[in-house]
Amino acid sequence: MSTVLITGANKGIGRALVQTYLARPQTTVIAAVRNPNSPDSKSLSDHAPAKGSRLIIVKIDSSSNTDASNAITTLSDQGITTLDIVIANAGIIDPSAFVPVADINVAQLQEHLEINTVGPVRLFQAALPLLKKSPQARFVVMSSLMGTIAGIVDVAIPIATYGASKAAANFFTRKIHFENEGVATLAVHPGSVKTDSGNDAARAVGYPEAFVEIEDSVKAVVAKIDILSKGNGSGEFWGFDGSAIAW
Repeated sequence: MSTVLITGANKGIGRALVQTYLARPQTTVIAAVRNPNSPDSKSLSDHAPAKGSRLIIVKIDSSSNTDASNAITTLSDQGITTLDIVIANAGIIDPSAFVPVADINVAQLQEHLEINTVGPVRLFQAALPLLKKSPQARFVVMSSLMGTIAGIVDVAIPIATYGASKAAANFFTRKIHFENEGVATLAVHPGSVKTDSGNDAARAVGYPEAFVEIEDSVKAVVAKIDILSKGNGSGEFWGFDGSAIAW
């Protein structure tokens, strides 16, 4: 039996991750959403689980200081004592914040940092006691190529607000690898994915839509997570296409 927790699970990449893991036998999928009562969240239960698998829906708003810890606490009532994989997928990308640094709206910057950087830290802290009980614990942060510092010369888009929030999340992902012997970590760039937010971002920089199908991205990301271990890929930054990305 494997137990997987995914944030931002009601739509886009998160929803596809839920479907993928739920289709595996003997897998408990914990779908974390901001509003469990929304139609998108409720419809997660429409996905038929494989034999021995089940879906649990919990409330985690990445901007909340208490949601992650409260959600983890409630898992014991469902018989969950271990987390094998935690995927910090929830995030924000606001195309109206695609401006040069000189023009950044500080409130937008703070919002991106709150959700994209602090959110995964809150999630890790809450999940760590259950991750420690897994023989192959994995903590995965859905990052972005826009968060590379070494490759910033190749990223001409004025996307510092979003990029900085992902770069900071990358730092924590790598730091967790070194500080926690029993937890493998991965920062993964899923590509420019054809989700609502991905298409909005692509249009904001002049493209008609994003480039990567959700199914292709998630298939590649899950394959990378499957082989992730402390001695294989942990503490690294990878693209969905199998390429290593410079921090």
